[in-house]
Amino acid sequence: MKSKSFFSIFAVMAAVPLVLAFMVLKFGWFTPGATAKGQFVESEITLDLKDMAEKPIWNLVFQPSEKNCDQTCEEQLYGLNQTYIALGKLQKRVNAVVLNESIALTEYPLLKHHQARNAELDVGHIYLVDPFGKVIIKYAGSTKREQTIKTSKDILADVKKLLNYARVG
Repeated sequence: MKSKSFFSIFAVMAAVPLVLAFMVLKFGWFTPGATAKGQFVESEITLDLKDMAEKPIWNLVFQPSEKNCDQTCEEQLYGLNQTYIALGKLQKRVNAVVLNESIALTEYPLLKHHQARNAELDVGHIYLVDPFGKVIIKYAGSTKREQTIKTSKDILADVKKLLNYARVG
């Protein structure tokens, strides 16, 4: 085989996979693999939760409406409480926080109050917040118990996976 034909064959063999990979990405011919069950927060939202613990800690945050606690609020409080209980030994690395001090949490003694309300957070969602106060993932609320349980399982799966790899908190 002559060196020019060998180089031509080599160049084509190197270029074909690159062109195919570009086409797959350009035309969206694949399903991207995301393992997070919640919805990533697009904008950068920071909460001041540093006074909740003496060391950096992960937080599950729920911000109900300021007025009263409706059916969605009650379901989210139930789901947040059940998720926190299900963490078991990982509870020492996570806080469950409600950003409203006017709501009585007598039914949920493991949840903590905090007054750091944020206008950028949607009412009726549970948020996963990193130890530095950055909101990462949100989980939608529901008025149905079955959906609340499913959401709690999704949160639990994401938190366990995250804590497995986290070096802080």
